[in-house]
Amino acid sequence: MIKGDYEWLKDLAGRNVCAEHKTQLEVAWDDKLSCYFLRCGTCGPTDAITRFMSYTEEYKASADVPEPIKSNIQKGEKRRMEQKTKQVIPFELQGVPQADLGTGELLLPEVIQQLVDYAHKYGLDPARGHVLLMYGKPYIGLDGYLFHARRSGIPYNLQSRPMTTAEAKVYKVGETDHGWISNILFIDDGSMFTGTGIVTYDEMTAEAKGKPGQLRSPVVAAHPWQLAQKRAEWQALRRAFPIGETP
Repeated sequence: MIKGDYEWLKDLAGRNVCAEHKTQLEVAWDDKLSCYFLRCGTCGPTDAITRFMSYTEEYKASADVPEPIKSNIQKGEKRRMEQKTKQVIPFELQGVPQADLGTGELLLPEVIQQLVDYAHKYGLDPARGHVLLMYGKPYIGLDGYLFHARRSGIPYNLQSRPMTTAEAKVYKVGETDHGWISNILFIDDGSMFTGTGIVTYDEMTAEAKGKPGQLRSPVVAAHPWQLAQKRAEWQALRRAFPIGETP
């Protein structure tokens, strides 16, 4: 299953088809996994896609295209490339985030490669979404820290829960916000590390730039408590299992 940001998947769906059936792709929502994914109208969720070849591309690829026509096609393509404002990323590194998590901008191939190198430096798997780019800086996600913690071999318990009313007051969490607490307990020596996660009402209701009335993040609006939980667990894991160090 190809999962990711809605806009990125929508862009992929517009430029690719199902590799097996050559049918159109669409972006769908998975309630169980709480994520968007690509779906083929014939076989459902798919992890194999191929680039859609337009009529112009098929015609250009033909061996018997007269040179004058081929030249005009090439000139037209050159003009279109000059007018593009977004860098098209080849779908070669499946699973590696290809957009900045903070800005939503598509990443240049060389930036994606730097992200892959960064993941490998710390023994993480870029194809499994362990690292992302956030406002131009590398960011290790929750899956990356869970993988790192499991690989450390240190036995631990991970607990997470919503904040109590008293805790929400201490952390100044608003009545319409969501706050979670997460604790990492090392079984061997009893050490404990705590993380907090908060999703504000403003985050849930923020509108997309240039699109009045459209939510910036429908996922956050629909499942704010899940994001708050993930943030709390990420912070606790980051404190208990810092990347590049031994706790």
